[in-house]
Amino acid sequence: MLAYLFWHRPNSTTTEKQYEEALLRFQQHLGQQDPPGLRGSASFRVADLPWLGNRSGYEDWCLLDGSWALDPLNSFAVAGPVVSAHDAAATQMEEGYGGLYALVWGEPALPERSTTVWLTRPRGIQWRPVLDTVRQQFPQTTLWRRQMVLGPGKEFALWASMSLHHRVGPRSLPSGCVSMRSRRAPATLQIRTPLLVPRHQNGIPVDQNIRRASGELVAKD
Repeated sequence: MLAYLFWHRPNSTTTEKQYEEALLRFQQHLGQQDPPGLRGSASFRVADLPWLGNRSGYEDWCLLDGSWALDPLNSFAVAGPVVSAHDAAATQMEEGYGGLYALVWGEPALPERSTTVWLTRPRGIQWRPVLDTVRQQFPQTTLWRRQMVLGPGKEFALWASMSLHHRVGPRSLPSGCVSMRSRRAPATLQIRTPLLVPRHQNGIPVDQNIRRASGELVAKD
């Protein structure tokens, strides 16, 4: 499984409420069109990520069956009934950056509450044996790895539940790994969390979780 990530910020002329409502409308319209290979999507609010200029912004995850699903995702996002919702969100955006990550281990379900640990390994080492020690310590985690050096994000994204938030940190990670920990919590504004958008696969309704959550950068190593 792959994940397409999109980090973005609203421009100075729009309000947070307007921007988030536009994001959810776009996610709704896209999900209703059921692009082939799209398993689910979620938007999270994040704070002070380096690749957003150390400013707050948003992080979208689109879970895909494989790289072949990128073309239909791209086409469906800017075609037919989705165009107006896409354009309404895009006109309110100041900047955006994409990335592509592959699932290494764990459950790919989009978490409502989670900590993401962004990892960079020392150059010249084999990453699997090193990170397997993390998997043995924290088997409930989910690990994603950046593909083809695409995007500004770190090489690895480790999802951990909020119950592991204080345990997954520099002391529990392999020596030499540089980490940055980002915490995400449910939204407290006027947008419902989660918003369930009906989807269909092979004629069977599927619940697509469109979540938006607030995030706080809690540690940077």
